Amino acid sequence: MISARKIRSLLATARLPNVPSVVSNVWLGIALAAFHSGFDETRENALAAVLLSLAGVLLYVSGNFLNDWYDREWDMKNRPERALPQRLFNAKCYLAVAIITVGLGIALATFVHLRSGMTAAAIAFFILIYTRWHKGAVWPVIPMGICRALLPVMGWLAFTKVSFTVSSPEPLVFIGAHALGLLVYVAGLSLSARYESMAEPPAGALFFSRALFIAAGLLMTLWWVPKVPQLAILGLIPYAVWLVICVSVYRRPIPKFVSGLLAGIPLVDWIATLPLALTLALPDTRIWENPFTAAVLTIPPLAFVLGRALQRLTSAT
Repeated sequence: MISARKIRSLLATARLPNVPSVVSNVWLGIALAAFHSGFDETRENALAAVLLSLAGVLLYVSGNFLNDWYDREWDMKNRPERALPQRLFNAKCYLAVAIITVGLGIALATFVHLRSGMTAAAIAFFILIYTRWHKGAVWPVIPMGICRALLPVMGWLAFTKVSFTVSSPEPLVFIGAHALGLLVYVAGLSLSARYESMAEPPAGALFFSRALFIAAGLLMTLWWVPKVPQLAILGLIPYAVWLVICVSVYRRPIPKFVSGLLAGIPLVDWIATLPLALTLALPDTRIWENPFTAAVLTIPPLAFVLGRALQRLTSAT
């Protein structure tokens, strides 16, 4: 019988508090596709959305187990509290979990749509890139950010009915701006954590990492401000408020700071999904009579609240 200590260690390895944000990221892509193409509220589509969210979670969990497996020697010296340094599990077990979960994630995404399956495979590739080089350089924050950025792309490609052409690049700009917003936020998160922990960070480093947070917000509103400026500003407010709290109230200690920024990832999604949901509901604005619109509106804030609650149970980092 597995002990409570081992269960807590497995949850910590999986970074359980960050799982709701993964679901939120996938739903961002589904919501963006619905805005462009509509969403048929059939049981088949609802099941496909759930399966695609599960695929995203499996890919994320796979990356975390692979990361801890690959870092096991480094963790022996620097993170002895983790499961593998404590010899709670065999290292081969972690590698097996990583392989099984990534395989299931790609399979589920492919079952939903071939395009989303190809995107899942791309996520797996960038997980490998990040895992291999993240300890020795700064640049791996880019592949890590790409993994997050591809989650809404996976949702978009599974449900969009819009074709990408050179003569009509607007759909590519539409999804690309939102995906880039997530990438930039994750890069800013990682760099902020790295520089905040340094006794003497490079000149301008903290300013640059903070600027990335501002850039992320601007990218997420890029499409919405010209169309629905009041709603775009409304979507930006929760993100801005939480960001200010993180860089002031939660700045120290570093784990608290990083946990706060990680919990804020769904609020990056909400910058777009809040105006999107309200736009989908117009002109009758009967949001709660439309289950899909209600889900688009509420999943990001619920993911934020759930993520923060789960941080009381286990670590997010």
